[in-house]
Amino acid sequence: MTGREVFPDEELRRRIMDFIMAAGQTLLENGAEVFRVEQTMEIMARSFHLREFHVYVLTNGIFASAGTAEISEVRNVPSRTTHLSRVAAVNALSREIAEGNMTLDEAESRLVLARRIPFPKDWVQLVSGMCGAFCFALIFGGTLRSALAAALAGFLASGYLLLCGRHDLPGGFCKISCAALITLACILGCNLLGTSASHAIIGSLMILTPGIAFTMGIRDFVQGDYLSGTIRMIDALLIAASIAIGTGLVLSLYTFFTGVVVA
Repeated sequence: MTGREVFPDEELRRRIMDFIMAAGQTLLENGAEVFRVEQTMEIMARSFHLREFHVYVLTNGIFASAGTAEISEVRNVPSRTTHLSRVAAVNALSREIAEGNMTLDEAESRLVLARRIPFPKDWVQLVSGMCGAFCFALIFGGTLRSALAAALAGFLASGYLLLCGRHDLPGGFCKISCAALITLACILGCNLLGTSASHAIIGSLMILTPGIAFTMGIRDFVQGDYLSGTIRMIDALLIAASIAIGTGLVLSLYTFFTGVVVA
């Protein structure tokens, strides 16, 4: 069985359904838009002749059925990250399936490989955080010295987030504590370099801001998926609130003990 039968039997239909659900889950948990997850799953179902396929995707779950609801599945996607290489691999896979150049066995093997694409190496993420904080500090009007302090804070924050990810710490705690670490590192670094800490703090915090969640939430609203858009917007607001709590806590304690207000 290749999965290309015009009238697949029950066992083959279930295999196709499992494959499509796994592909949709891979897209959703790695940062793909909700409407594109639905579109890709529908294309795969149509290419493998899975009739009467219906799918409804939220930011944290997938509901799908095929036939006269004789096959139905639900996938919970509690954790989401951003790994566009995996998204691109699944998109490429869906295009090859639509062109009719791939059997179900080959597609399942390719999907396994796509799900195993690794994240960038730790040193790449550390350097990226450091360079990002440095550039943002300059963009927001900081001096070279404040940008250097921001680079140090970005390096520390990236390492701390990697450590949190390995120990599966709660996201809210990670964001609050990381924002506090950034603020403290910027204050200490700018004091040593003799410059204002405000631009360094702002530039470093930009690497934590939920830009992708906020942008995708707006895009979901534009596409008419108000529930998914609301979920993403709430997620973005919670992350922003966590950043504000961590930063405000350190600034308040610093002002209380030193009497110096960070401009």
